[in-house]
Amino acid sequence: MIRENHSVPGFRTGRDLWGKRRVAAEYRVPAERVAATLALLPLASGISVLDIGAGPGTLALPIAGRVKSVTAVEPAAGMVSVIEEKTGASGQKNIRVVQKRWEAVVPARDLEGPYDLVIASFSLAMEDLAAALKKMDAVSSESVHLFWFADLPGWERHYLEIWPSLHGAPYCPVPKADVVFNLLWQMGLHPNLSMMPLFEEEHFRDLEEALVHYAPKFGVTDAGQEKVVREALGWWLVAEGDGLVMRERSRAAHIWWEKEED
Repeated sequence: MIRENHSVPGFRTGRDLWGKRRVAAEYRVPAERVAATLALLPLASGISVLDIGAGPGTLALPIAGRVKSVTAVEPAAGMVSVIEEKTGASGQKNIRVVQKRWEAVVPARDLEGPYDLVIASFSLAMEDLAAALKKMDAVSSESVHLFWFADLPGWERHYLEIWPSLHGAPYCPVPKADVVFNLLWQMGLHPNLSMMPLFEEEHFRDLEEALVHYAPKFGVTDAGQEKVVREALGWWLVAEGDGLVMRERSRAAHIWWEKEED
């Protein structure tokens, strides 16, 4: 199913979408969601953490201040640039960045594990998910924590609505948390699962600023596609104060398991 998602005409993978620093620097996660996620993790001063798909350091940076060390695996050059800039500005010395796709990581060569805590937060769009999960389990000495979509997030609902008009083909959503959970059981692991709300909110001065923000995400390359996205934003955005806001609600799943003794 991930292969079908990646083969959708006009679709850009995360490494491509977030390849430029300017675009990566716009990536935002609400502070409330970050705080709620951190509260679910077994953080302690003496542990080592592996953050897979670390983005601009959304979790890696605050975690680094509470643990011994963090290894952040992130394939997108733009995101890596943002992480390195932020770590330099903060003076944090215990974050190590590995610029690779998780599927391409060779633990014996690229990592310094095992890790007490392994995290993959909204970064499970991997074609061979079983192999990716097996590798996560293998490099963990204590627990693995996954965060993933439980239903359609706002951006996928938007993709489904206008992708045929943009690219002449339907959008194929990524598999959701139920697939991940069932796959783990089939692999002989015994995960736990809890649900959490997922809030997405973006504020813009005007329609033009919103268009600049969303055009790369919709794979816009010509004036006709720009017109489609502009018209759609006119439906989706809501006037608030002196600007516009995109506000979406969905649900996410926290899936985690502790390593079982042989």
